Amino acid sequence: MTFGEKIQKLRKENGLSQEELACQLGVSRQAVSKWECDNGYPETEKIVRMGKLFHVSMDYLLNEEDLQRQEINHDDGGIHVSREMAEGFLEYQKRRLWKIGIAVGLFVGSLSLSFWDAEISMILFMALIILGIVLLFSVKMADNPYRRLWTERLSFDKNVKSELSSAYAGKKKSAQMLNLIGIALIAIGFLLCPLLVSVEMDVLDNIVLACGMVMAGIGLFLCVYMSGMIRAYRLLIMNEERHGSSVV
Repeated sequence: MTFGEKIQKLRKENGLSQEELACQLGVSRQAVSKWECDNGYPETEKIVRMGKLFHVSMDYLLNEEDLQRQEINHDDGGIHVSREMAEGFLEYQKRRLWKIGIAVGLFVGSLSLSFWDAEISMILFMALIILGIVLLFSVKMADNPYRRLWTERLSFDKNVKSELSSAYAGKKKSAQMLNLIGIALIAIGFLLCPLLVSVEMDVLDNIVLACGMVMAGIGLFLCVYMSGMIRAYRLLIMNEERHGSSVV
């Protein structure tokens, strides 16, 4: 794989367009396109910045033999997951789940505006719904370079698998706690808040119901995001149980 092919692969794995990468490096989109077509090389400073941006070494970018060894498929027909690929996959999932979580939260949280008769409330309500739809479509239309990881056998170097397991162990308790908080917020918002104030107290009842919908929206965001990240880590950590993949 050439230098240009590596840059293009890493850029897509990190969900960046040529324009976005160019902006982060302080160059033009045409320069990035030129590099990816192997019609030129960036300055050393730009290569260093790309290494930091993509969390890879300069040797990884410049040495074709190292990359071929890292990406070789093993005899079991599975995909070899390097440290860079695992980090790229988890970062991609974070961005994807963040958008989905916000969209779902907006759909529910925007209901807080439906309790008011003011015209501006309806305008804001529709604006939040549209924003949520746009976020979901952006997720759906985005290129997913890691789709095969969900269905194929995966193999890892021992130290990479160990690092992933340690990272998962460190995040698991906090993720589960935030998940429970999200469930509690949803229950309070949907079940408890409607019962707190008598319907005769119209204004106060609307305020409490609106707060309940906001709480439920936040809870849904936490549940979607944290559950998704736990699932992503488990895909890597527990792949052996699903497919009998190997660690080398």
